[in-house]
Amino acid sequence: QHRNGTTIYCLSNGAATPAWFNAAQRRNLNKTDANFRRRVEIIHDLDFPIASNKIRQSPDGRFIVATGTYAPRLRCYEMSDFGMKFERFLDSESIDFQFLGQDYGKLALLCDDRYIRFHAPYGHHTEMRIPTFGRAMGYESATCNLLIPACNGAIYRLDLEEGRFNTPLKPHADFEVSIRAHNSQYGGSCIAVSPTHQLTSVGCEDGMVRFWDNRSGTAPFVNLNVGSAVSNYGYAESEDVQFGNNAKAYELTSLAYDPSGVHMAIGTRGGCVALYDMRSSKPLYVKEHQYGLPIHTVRFHHGSDLVLSSDARLIKIWRAKSSSISGINTNETENGATLVAAGAMGSIVTNIEGKGDFTHFIVSGDELDPTGDESGLILCASEQPKLQSFYCPVLGRAPRWCSFLDNITEELEEKDREAGDDKVESVYEDHKFVTREEVEQLGVGNLVGTPLLRGYMHGFFMDTGMYNRIKAVANPFEYEEYRKKKIREKLEEKRASRIAPKASKKKTAAVNARLVARLEAKANKDTKASKSAKAMLEDNRFGKLFDNPDFEIDEDNEDFKLRNSSGVAQQKDDDMDSDRDDESSREDIDEDDEADGFIRVNDDEESESSAGDYSDSDNEDDGFRGAKVRGEAYEAMKALEKKQATIAKQERKRRAGKNVMYEADDFADSGKNALAIGLGDIQARTDAKRLKEESTLPLEKRLQLQKERKIPLVFQGEGVSKEVSFIPMDVKKKRKEEEEKRSQLRGAGRKRRDVKSLGLKRIQSGRRR
Repeated sequence: QHRNGTTIYCLSNGAATPAWFNAAQRRNLNKTDANFRRRVEIIHDLDFPIASNKIRQSPDGRFIVATGTYAPRLRCYEMSDFGMKFERFLDSESIDFQFLGQDYGKLALLCDDRYIRFHAPYGHHTEMRIPTFGRAMGYESATCNLLIPACNGAIYRLDLEEGRFNTPLKPHADFEVSIRAHNSQYGGSCIAVSPTHQLTSVGCEDGMVRFWDNRSGTAPFVNLNVGSAVSNYGYAESEDVQFGNNAKAYELTSLAYDPSGVHMAIGTRGGCVALYDMRSSKPLYVKEHQYGLPIHTVRFHHGSDLVLSSDARLIKIWRAKSSSISGINTNETENGATLVAAGAMGSIVTNIEGKGDFTHFIVSGDELDPTGDESGLILCASEQPKLQSFYCPVLGRAPRWCSFLDNITEELEEKDREAGDDKVESVYEDHKFVTREEVEQLGVGNLVGTPLLRGYMHGFFMDTGMYNRIKAVANPFEYEEYRKKKIREKLEEKRASRIAPKASKKKTAAVNARLVARLEAKANKDTKASKSAKAMLEDNRFGKLFDNPDFEIDEDNEDFKLRNSSGVAQQKDDDMDSDRDDESSREDIDEDDEADGFIRVNDDEESESSAGDYSDSDNEDDGFRGAKVRGEAYEAMKALEKKQATIAKQERKRRAGKNVMYEADDFADSGKNALAIGLGDIQARTDAKRLKEESTLPLEKRLQLQKERKIPLVFQGEGVSKEVSFIPMDVKKKRKEEEEKRSQLRGAGRKRRDVKSLGLKRIQSGRRR
């Protein structure tokens, strides 16, 4: 990057390696891939699976600790080994952490579940819970107090020497600490402890910086109103910028002291940084970031008298003091570009832009310079897996543990010139991402769960070479289809170059025609949705939605109907409108289509017109009835037929516009039943239909059906002691069968049994048994 004549080297532009690569695969990739071998990686494994939120360097300058997600974890890197020393998983996401010693041996982590977790060299040591949610954390080494600003306005103090909580610091003397006041206007959002006089300062939501001296009481001894000082800068007065959660632009989000403790920089949610001299209540300078994003980190660089302030978009480096450098530099403000002397206070030195949103940054040092005041290496935590690193020679030299950066700057410039500023290397460029549907189409579903298919998000990563071979086997005619498609595209381009008729303003879509019709209907209306509909029809980014069959919407799908009930209702309305437009829809109604329990009524006028039409069509003056006439009168008859067809068409239109009347039939003639059918009662309509069907049955059959439908109820007793018993139909049927069996045994009596059934032999003549 080149900004304002300053060169910035990005050290994290190399393509990331797949997460499943082991050490041996990484070494092989380093041997075979020249681009991978030429990349600059100052610290190995300086990344997280999803994102990182905080990064700090130990006071002795030997270790760097970073926290990130997902899952929540902490990683420690040793500078002398250029790699990760250990990794620890956390129970919840870390908001902030502090070094309690010179190295990683004592760590305190503030987590989002209200726990403060303490780590030792062997791992998790203990944890303590605070009454309300904390937002930041500071450490005062003189008194061994851990300070945690909370959302209720109190600043909790944990005495690490005695292992107990001290009395919380209060925003003012009359303030009562309450664990229920989660939205207090005095809630602290950032904290800083002066490195010289141990003065504790907390930035609050009301735009005030409150200062405490630990030798005095719990109330602040002085307040600094930063909100009023930045009220006329940035987006403080703009109503177009929404900060969310009822946040205000003057809320303070970051604090920092310079090494001498005389100057202080304060960042606001509205994107402004105020530079103060501790001896004055008026700011020396107010710097605008012009994006309206919260300033999450500010830092003084003592070696170059510069201030580094960062929001999610960029890191801005500007002068904290005037210098003797001559020249003119452009310092952009909200109202326009203002010419500022290059050496004046507040003049921009350079801006650092990254690929992801920044969340925190540090200037990395070494053992001789732990604070990084003489270093030019910037390490940034961001909303992407890889932590970003930049080398800015204008700030200072490279740290001793990566002093080789000073020798490879020319090589880095050559690499940037070869690659170009606009070239972006893809992640996992040797692998192809395929969805589960594509896996099924290729016929390699049996590879799921094997190392050949690596699961990632909603699909899998597959080696590019293997993907090409499988696709060639699965679709051997793909090249022919591709060739035909290119030929069609060239022919269409040639046709487009010819003189074409005037294009219609109405958009024609090859796919999703219903969607285009709905959008055009919305665009013609004067509503809020019309702007969105017009933008969608005119925006080229949505062009494939109306041309590419891969983006066709299946409106018969159940998921589409559930998620777009309004579109389905509109489709039904369109179908109903098309039915209304049919001229013969009312003319072709059959008796079977009539509502059960009603009969269509034909008025006298309609019957007379029908009779008139019949008499006209069968006019007996021509001597023929319904026959075709040939000869001299043929032309006259054709004209007459045409006239009759026109009259019939007009009559059908007139009938279609009239209301069709129905009357209740004999089976639904009772007022109650007819009214119920008219109101849409299903049971009443079913009863009317049943009565109509039973009218065609014999009397005996109807009586039998009526007897079977009778509710089998048995009444016993009278008055309040009356009981009603219900006999189910299956029980009644079973009892009836048993009764029939018993009646057969009783009514038949003893039957005479023959000799054979008794087992006796017949007596033959002349013999006895």
